[in-house]
Amino acid sequence: MNERIKRPHPAPFALDRFPCSATQERCWFLDRMTPGTSALNVAIRWAVAGRFSAAAFEAAFRTVMARHEILRTRFVEEAGRPVQEVMDHADFHLSEIDIRTAPADTHARRVEDIATENAALPFDLASAGLIRATLIRLAEDHAILAITVHQICFDGWSIGVLGREIGAAAAAHEAGTVPELPELPLQYGDYALWQQDYFGSAAFADDLAPWRDRLADAPYFELPPDFPRPLERRGACANVHTDLPSSFGERLSAEAKARAMSPFSYGAGLLSAMLSRCADVPEVTIGTQVAGRTEVDLEPLIGVFINNVVLRFPTPSDDTVNDHLARAHRVVQNALIVQNVPFNKLVEVVNPGRDPSRTPLISVNFILQNAFMETARHGGFELSSAPSHAPGAIYDFSFVLIGRESGWRMTLEYNSDLFSAETARDLLELWQASFAFAFDHPEQTLAQMPQPEAGHEARKRDTHQSNRIETALRTHAQVGDAVAVPYAGPDGGRHVHAFVTADPHAPLLPLESLPAALADHMAAEDVRPDGISVLRALPRDAGGQVLKTALPLAAALQGRTSLPDARSDAAATDVEDRLAVIWGDLLGIDTIPPTANFFELGGHSLLTVRMLARIEQEFGRRLSLATAYYSPTLRTLAQVLSGVTPPAAAPGAAAGAGDWRVMVLQDKGSGIPLIAINNAQTVFALSAAMAKPRPALAVRIYDKSRGIALAPRPFDEIAADYVDAVRSAQPHGPYALFGVCVHGNLAIEVARQLKAQGEEVVAVILKDVWEPRYADRIQSGRWSSLLDRLHSARIRARFLRRGDISLAAFLGSFGVIKKTGILRLAVRLRLMERVRATDLDAEQEEFIDHLRDARNLHYPAPYDGTVLHFVTTEAPQGAMFDPTMGWDSQMTGRLLTHPVKELSIAQGRNLGIAEAARQIETLLDTYRADAPAEDQVNAT
Repeated sequence: MNERIKRPHPAPFALDRFPCSATQERCWFLDRMTPGTSALNVAIRWAVAGRFSAAAFEAAFRTVMARHEILRTRFVEEAGRPVQEVMDHADFHLSEIDIRTAPADTHARRVEDIATENAALPFDLASAGLIRATLIRLAEDHAILAITVHQICFDGWSIGVLGREIGAAAAAHEAGTVPELPELPLQYGDYALWQQDYFGSAAFADDLAPWRDRLADAPYFELPPDFPRPLERRGACANVHTDLPSSFGERLSAEAKARAMSPFSYGAGLLSAMLSRCADVPEVTIGTQVAGRTEVDLEPLIGVFINNVVLRFPTPSDDTVNDHLARAHRVVQNALIVQNVPFNKLVEVVNPGRDPSRTPLISVNFILQNAFMETARHGGFELSSAPSHAPGAIYDFSFVLIGRESGWRMTLEYNSDLFSAETARDLLELWQASFAFAFDHPEQTLAQMPQPEAGHEARKRDTHQSNRIETALRTHAQVGDAVAVPYAGPDGGRHVHAFVTADPHAPLLPLESLPAALADHMAAEDVRPDGISVLRALPRDAGGQVLKTALPLAAALQGRTSLPDARSDAAATDVEDRLAVIWGDLLGIDTIPPTANFFELGGHSLLTVRMLARIEQEFGRRLSLATAYYSPTLRTLAQVLSGVTPPAAAPGAAAGAGDWRVMVLQDKGSGIPLIAINNAQTVFALSAAMAKPRPALAVRIYDKSRGIALAPRPFDEIAADYVDAVRSAQPHGPYALFGVCVHGNLAIEVARQLKAQGEEVVAVILKDVWEPRYADRIQSGRWSSLLDRLHSARIRARFLRRGDISLAAFLGSFGVIKKTGILRLAVRLRLMERVRATDLDAEQEEFIDHLRDARNLHYPAPYDGTVLHFVTTEAPQGAMFDPTMGWDSQMTGRLLTHPVKELSIAQGRNLGIAEAARQIETLLDTYRADAPAEDQVNAT
């Protein structure tokens, strides 16, 4: 049989359950804060040279997944915390993209685009098999393997393990032999159980104590951003890099050896000195990761064992470089002695102020290591490491030094929401210059080290302007204190926003009128900030200094720093009392005053998740984690729940609360939400590609595990169930619906029923949707039917060649092949799981067949509304075919047909997604809520 036919698997079932490790819990929590965030994706690339086949690599991945339970594990919630559930198997399909025919000078760019798109796609932690790979073939004997794995089941050390085992297994499959891989001494679940025992031991308490002392009152170090910090981290990531001369590694090793320290300690100490020059502060805190494999039995395992370690460096400017490096060596050594304490346990103990826009404790990360993947020969091919990228930013900056056989590479990954590419390039150059200075002038002081030149004059002007504004504000009788914060606006210009507190001893003036009074005062002083916000108090450190980084600049620029409404009616008091009961149960505290802060009482990440789950049960409101952070006291959170103040984030997050039929894809942004009828991944990609964030949801009505049967029934009855799900997600219009193929037919019928209920449907967006009568006409015509079948065969062959569908699905889509019985024979021989027409699972195929059967008997009246229809080359073209796929004669509203070559997210290529997103955004942004419906039709 053909080598691409997959061996069968029945539906996966759970083998065992384990607690999550601490690092897994943190990954799960970060995913809950930003579902599907690419910042938790680990992207790696390997160069393949020699004789190899895609089939051998696919078989190798399946072999490795069978060996390592963690690669076939899913994560489910139980009592407000995650548990890992090992499945007997997880599906895996290796995508193959052939770019041999493309010009050689475009290969690097094509590889970068394909790998970047693949790495950015989200994972669903509730589905086993959090790994995907694409083989990008550059020549007959040369390819790139682009692999993405979720960090909840993978770390840097795992790269080497995976590489060795994939290489050995692929070579064995090529040779027709069984891979000889040693038996694993443990599985990841065993490690998680060991860690749970460790947390309950005296050893853990002993390890934790030094961290409590070491990080007490540690200031939060960060570099001032170029742009205002968003209210929540979005993970936008970019990087700059440079290849270092071969002499760099030799010099680094020699300098470290001369001081009896590791190259890592040298690099961390040098970076802390450089950062102290950039920020002009006496101490710097940075983070790093340790492998966490303290036992030899953990070394051959794939899994996430890494742990974040916090390094706190004093950086007095009069220290010499030599003295500072000696102190840095001790800092690193002391941290490594107690490296087993998980980072999230540190956060619980240190209990810093929670801020959804920042990573707790550390904003800057440092990595110095040799590449995990070693070049090795396996049978007829060679595997070697290739430079990759970070799909998303967890930290503001990550300074990375990687040593490869070809030399060292210096990379600076940065959060592009906060910093410009120019700033990143300047920092990269400064980092190089700092190493050169330390190598050649170790006897000089930190004050003499190179300092950032770019933007130096601008910062001096900012400081001068800020000082003038603060001085002028403090002269006003109503102002107790003032601080001015410079920032870069979207226009690239420099701006200043001021924060003031009211003087409690001054003559009474309504707080809401204070900003206007201050604006008049500042005009008279001839110095004007771009905005003024009034706060109850300015955030300060232990020494009494104002913490500018803790000021709510982003909220102020969005007009969201108004003081909370102090009123407390009976309803709000009742909510406060009910909320206090929830807090008391979770925190083990009997009496909770209204001003109590959840996190100061001992609340941490997982307790926050449990609190939000309890709130949803008690109040029927689904709040975001960011709302809990921005409203941390009992009273402020009760005010959100009682409607006194709006939630701080995630507008519309309560939609579909508790309804399994509703999947929130994007809960941020504004405008008309985009609602998918089943096609969640496409709409997720579309919403992510839009210029402005827009809420996006998906609805479904079928889940076999819930005992839902698929009895034949009319198409409009099926659509009525979708209408109910849509209104659970969004009770009232305006609506924008999206559907592909038969789901597009459903979207039209759902829109029709919503309009009949008096709701406004702004647009129905379709992709390759046949109007039922038109489909009948094509299939009943002799030549049109033949041409349609030939065209469909060509399209499916194209998908097969580039790896979008499996051979089993390709063969199963031809009725003539099914009739031969060869596919049933393959099933009996256990070469195939079942006869299939697609690569969807059996449940999904069954449901789509159910929809098609109902759709084929459904002949609705013309639709009176706006339809945007993307018609791709998957639809048959030519004189015998209608370019609108039959909708032109079945529309009394407005039909916008937009031809596009492809609109697909298959294997992460996102073909046509950006163009479609622009078209949808343009259409929806023209909607005006106050305009008559008939005017809306003509808006575009």
